[in-house]
Amino acid sequence: MIDFVKAKRHYIMALAIMFVVVSLSGTTYSLFFNVDSTDNFTYNTGILDLQFVEDEQINIQNAFPIIDSEGLNSTPYTLTIKNTGSLPYLFDIKMLSTTEDNVIDMKYIKIQVNNDDAATLYEKSNIIASNIILYPEEEKTFKVKVWLDINTPNAELGKTFMAKLVTSGEAIYKTLDTSGANHPDLTDDMIPVYYDETTKEWKKADHSNTINTYEWYNYDNGKWANVVTIKSGNKKIYDITRNNNLNITETRNNNGNYISDESSLDIGLSNYNYNNISNIFRIKFNDLNEDNTYIISNGKISYYYNNKTNKFTLKVGNNTVESSTYQLEVGKWYILGYTYDTNKVSFYIDGKNISTKNISGSIYSNNSFKIATDNDQTIISNLEVGDIYIYKNILTEENINNNYKNEINIIYNNLVAGYNDFEPKTLSEYYDGEDFGSTILLDDINSFYVWIPRYKYKLWNVTGTPGIDSYDAYNKGIDIIFENNQETSGVIKCQNNICYSDNLLITKVTNNDNGKYYTHPAFTTEEKELTGIWVSKYETSTSSKDCNSESTSGCLSNNLQIESKPNNTAWRNNYLSYFYQNIKKFDTNDNNYSVIKNTEWGALSYLTHSKYGLCQNNKCENIGTNKTYISGTEIKDSTTNNMYGIFDLSGSATEFVMANYADEFNNLTLNESHFGSTPIINNDYDLYQKNTFILGDATKEISLKEGIWYNNYASFVNETNNWFIRGGIGVTENNGIFYYNGTTDTNSEYITTRIVIK
Repeated sequence: MIDFVKAKRHYIMALAIMFVVVSLSGTTYSLFFNVDSTDNFTYNTGILDLQFVEDEQINIQNAFPIIDSEGLNSTPYTLTIKNTGSLPYLFDIKMLSTTEDNVIDMKYIKIQVNNDDAATLYEKSNIIASNIILYPEEEKTFKVKVWLDINTPNAELGKTFMAKLVTSGEAIYKTLDTSGANHPDLTDDMIPVYYDETTKEWKKADHSNTINTYEWYNYDNGKWANVVTIKSGNKKIYDITRNNNLNITETRNNNGNYISDESSLDIGLSNYNYNNISNIFRIKFNDLNEDNTYIISNGKISYYYNNKTNKFTLKVGNNTVESSTYQLEVGKWYILGYTYDTNKVSFYIDGKNISTKNISGSIYSNNSFKIATDNDQTIISNLEVGDIYIYKNILTEENINNNYKNEINIIYNNLVAGYNDFEPKTLSEYYDGEDFGSTILLDDINSFYVWIPRYKYKLWNVTGTPGIDSYDAYNKGIDIIFENNQETSGVIKCQNNICYSDNLLITKVTNNDNGKYYTHPAFTTEEKELTGIWVSKYETSTSSKDCNSESTSGCLSNNLQIESKPNNTAWRNNYLSYFYQNIKKFDTNDNNYSVIKNTEWGALSYLTHSKYGLCQNNKCENIGTNKTYISGTEIKDSTTNNMYGIFDLSGSATEFVMANYADEFNNLTLNESHFGSTPIINNDYDLYQKNTFILGDATKEISLKEGIWYNNYASFVNETNNWFIRGGIGVTENNGIFYYNGTTDTNSEYITTRIVIK
């Protein structure tokens, strides 16, 4: 059953002085039905119970229709939905009127849900949130802002709009992944991505994983789920070329269009040094009463509309030329522009060349381009600007007619700067609003993470005895079965590094228990059972200028900006304790970041050494060894031999894991530690006692008669070398994914680490 958790209503918004009210009050119910044509049975998935708790009504000052930039700053309604059932659900949320008479037209009710772009109910067909997928025990929060559009006519004032939220949808039998792996548990800052083999780019995927074009995981095909987190920063207006973003945190805008009734807009591009220029604009003129309505100027050129002659004008230095006559209308949208090559100018409107005239003069200016003002910046013209495109070449008449006529199909070649959304956003908000299939630039990404779903595996050497194998896990692959949700279906139970074959923890395991299934311990903490864990796709790196391949002076730090992305130099020369402190700064109430544990490393290596990684048709490939300290240099170095795996678990730098040798009182041994006052959370480390190992950690379990799997180096932790490192060192022999060794909490040019989120 899905239930809607009670959410406190912040306010009922008064949209106009004449008691225009949008209400989201009431409880609504929606019953889902689905018929499976294959199995021929019908089921219902439960009732959606939507509840609100209302505060007293709050009247907003100047409660007339408002522009989007004001509506977007309003306080939202908050709604949280949780799936308490056992099946995933895909559904929409609609906002519907509860009255029929004297209702405000939906064309003028504006809404924004979370970080989506603002739109009217009419534009969204009343669907305020669509294709929402909720997996069992998953919950989502929706923040809904509602206001009256600035273009609402007077005839609508005095009417009312009482509304309810209703839902419709269906239970999901299958996503594109049919392996049985738990759906990735996304945090708010994660964006699912898939790799486009044609363009060699990472692109935004569909969270539901139900659309073939945007498939982002399929474990049967070795496609592990990848997400990215986006770099933080101030809000900006984003140039679609990403070369000329505007550092503007607030602006007057409506529907993403810039409104210049109070100030001009500086779009930069000073020192424009090209001989050609083409400008295309989508503009609505809100006032044509001044002598001139200015569109763009940079101190040298000025393009404007002369309201006395009804002609477009280009002024270059002291030279001026006008187009043929064209009568503009107030409040109507136009696609207009010009091209200029220092010898002649061509004027365009709605894709048509209305005239070409001769004029000469240099374009170059030390000043930036400004929208809606003259060269002296003494006049502000009242415009609403939807699009701006500036090209360094001359667009042909055919190109302009084909691409900038009744609608806009952006030409990207020779585009210097382009803007089609003037609402300032953070980078994360920007990408949240992008469509599926949109490219996510590597420069904008902070880190990649890969989902390791909960699984059980068939034991082959439960006692860690060299040469004891119940099946050929080494040569043919480890037998792994994904588990549903948080279930523990493996029959072996372990506690304090001792394993038992019964639920009462009485009978210790023996070699007779080989062949039984064991739920991997990486998915169990003291607090809860996990549906999976996120692991950083690449080794930890930093964007610090003081810690890189040329300089290590600033590497010994617990306060550097962390990244995990390809082509970065692994962050080395730091203490384990400092890595831990730095990574813990990412922690929120909803998730736990830490240095990867030894058992979590074991979960990665076992999944790699299975049919979901590098083992196919009873034969296993060896993961490649990165001989450099640059992350993600070769596909063969990934856990899946494709772009979807985790890179450099073999070679590159060796990696600290949170696994410590216990003292005589069974506590962490922190001699030589630099943890200081930072407490180490129990769930963040594995603890090893003398003469014991942890089943699933890929240490004693992978013993052969001589050495360990793949002839990797193996040395256990002890009283002196009390912290584990994993994965080998690319510049040495006998290293690989199963390499393990003991060391101290020391800084070394050979050691880095990896992040896990659980």
